[in-house]
Amino acid sequence: MLQEMTDEKARQLLAGSRELHWAFPSSQGTPIIKGHATPQRVEQAVEERESYANAARVLLENGDETGAVEIASNAWRLWVVARDLDGGRAFLGAVLDKGKKKVSRARSLALYGDALLAFRQGKLEESRQRSQAALDAALAVSDPEALTLGYLALSRVAFEDGNYAQSLTLAVKSREFARSLEPATGQAPLFLHAQATRMTGDYDHAAALFEQSLDLNRKINDQGMVRAELQNLGLVEIHRGNVDAAERYFAESEKLESAKDPYRAAMAKLFQAMVKFAHSDHARSRMLLHRAESILKDAKMNAGPDDQFEIEWLRGKLEKSARDQRPT
Repeated sequence: MLQEMTDEKARQLLAGSRELHWAFPSSQGTPIIKGHATPQRVEQAVEERESYANAARVLLENGDETGAVEIASNAWRLWVVARDLDGGRAFLGAVLDKGKKKVSRARSLALYGDALLAFRQGKLEESRQRSQAALDAALAVSDPEALTLGYLALSRVAFEDGNYAQSLTLAVKSREFARSLEPATGQAPLFLHAQATRMTGDYDHAAALFEQSLDLNRKINDQGMVRAELQNLGLVEIHRGNVDAAERYFAESEKLESAKDPYRAAMAKLFQAMVKFAHSDHARSRMLLHRAESILKDAKMNAGPDDQFEIEWLRGKLEKSARDQRPT
């Protein structure tokens, strides 16, 4: 309860929040606490998240907006680990929307957190507003990490909007500021650079970028992103006409982790359908594509913009093939 949180305890939690360091600070993947990455330590920190929220509220009530915002910037990822997007946004909103809203590095980082949580909720306009606010604050304080994340957040929104040229430009800006930081900070900017390049149709350049991303994720040991980049390389190679290479990438991805949730299962069917089409087995390709779409429909899930592009691309190819085979 809020009334049980003393100012002294709140300041202890502020100090504790400074020890929360994150292995993948810019990604949407599940972050872990560097240096204290045992499951028990992570679980303990997640269980303490409401204490951090209460500490921030106490500091605000006592006039220490700076301290409250710092807690928000350090601790918001705990709600990501807990898969509590609503709770995380309530915490961040209670801090960010109160007080004098003084521009700072910490405020920019907390705004980025809320932008990411809003994005994951599917609230694109709210994510856009928070992303722009995060970048505005970053520009005011000229902090490299805040600038990296501010441009990244806007690139992510632009990609979801289907504005791939703008997403590409913003991702490149994000990467410029990430170069002076630890390699893991550049993970998501590089990924978006590659994805936006792919969606503009520059498959040769996209392949080179995805190779860089695959190498980086292997070095920082983010196996989820290694799997994702293998899949993306497979898709790019399909478009480049390198079917054998595409099959190798898809097979390596499948070895890392088989499809378990409906979305992954649907994408696995899509990848198989694309390979079958490339091998001129159009009947099998059509059946697999239908299965992929049925899995998504049954699960009441929408494909992401990049995956939807691949679905529509393959459907168009199959429809054209069917038309070409009809007798005139």
